[in-house]
Amino acid sequence: MSAMLFRALRAISVVVAGLAFAVCAQATEFKTVTIKVGYGPGGGYDQTSRIIARHIGRYLAGNPDIVVQNVPGGGSLKLTKMVLGSEPADGSVVAAVSEAMSYAPVLDPANANFDPLALQWIGSLVNEPAYCVTTKSSGIDTIDKFLQSDFLIGSTGKSSVTYIFAAMVKNGLNARFKVVTGFDGTADIQLAMQRGEIAGMCGVSSYNISGNRDTLNLIGTFGPGTVRGEEKLERFTARIEDPKVQEAATLIESTLHFHHPLVAPPGTPKDAVEAFRTAYGQMVKDPEFLADIGKLGEMSVNATSGEDISQLVWQQQAVGPDVFEAARNLVK
Repeated sequence: MSAMLFRALRAISVVVAGLAFAVCAQATEFKTVTIKVGYGPGGGYDQTSRIIARHIGRYLAGNPDIVVQNVPGGGSLKLTKMVLGSEPADGSVVAAVSEAMSYAPVLDPANANFDPLALQWIGSLVNEPAYCVTTKSSGIDTIDKFLQSDFLIGSTGKSSVTYIFAAMVKNGLNARFKVVTGFDGTADIQLAMQRGEIAGMCGVSSYNISGNRDTLNLIGTFGPGTVRGEEKLERFTARIEDPKVQEAATLIESTLHFHHPLVAPPGTPKDAVEAFRTAYGQMVKDPEFLADIGKLGEMSVNATSGEDISQLVWQQQAVGPDVFEAARNLVK
């Protein structure tokens, strides 16, 4: 090959590479991004999403404006179906939905007829155990009283963690309480608890209850480990004796590794998803963001990347059908 031809080809390759870079940069240039939240105002998902909205734009090309819109319904099932079916897949919309959406089609196939692997997972904030709590005025202050008393537990919907974890205790350990659904978010559940309409809720993180800890009993936990600075409580699922049911309970608890996830619709360009994932990973290390999120009280950011969430969801879907059946029976 002549030197002249080599230089010409090299020049062409540089131009092509430059054009490819320009196209990529243009594809990841964001203008306005909407974070849709699958719960009502005031709850944990709403609060964290609004903090994310204040910070993540600094790490996205174009420094876009970030707006937040609440779309409550079914413990974020309504929004999840919208994301999978009707939301624009151009990088302009992401959604804060329940981590329980990852196995909702397994537990409730009649209502959640979708593929959770189609969701493009961006990242999550919390990786820690969850609690069941009761009001101190209820007098239900031990795990035995919790299992043996007649009272009401509040929940946002049958596909939400507030229902799933409560149902797992009720069915797995023959508890006597009843679960009431239909609340827009944990803020509404706590308000009903304060009014004495219900006595407790399940599947909540420590920061969800930090504002009124003095009025609550922490009964037991879900998932391995303990929350930093918290007393070690009994794990509900440790009382389940049947090995197959225990395996199903472990499957359900696995979502606690990616509590408060953010997702993008299927079909969102790969470079846009990667831009969101990179921005999310940078944001959760930002001192300004951590200081802002710290204002929620006891929330400790322990982020899980979108890639790791996708792998966890894949592992959930790979579990055997007998475990799926046991899980469905646990949360029916």
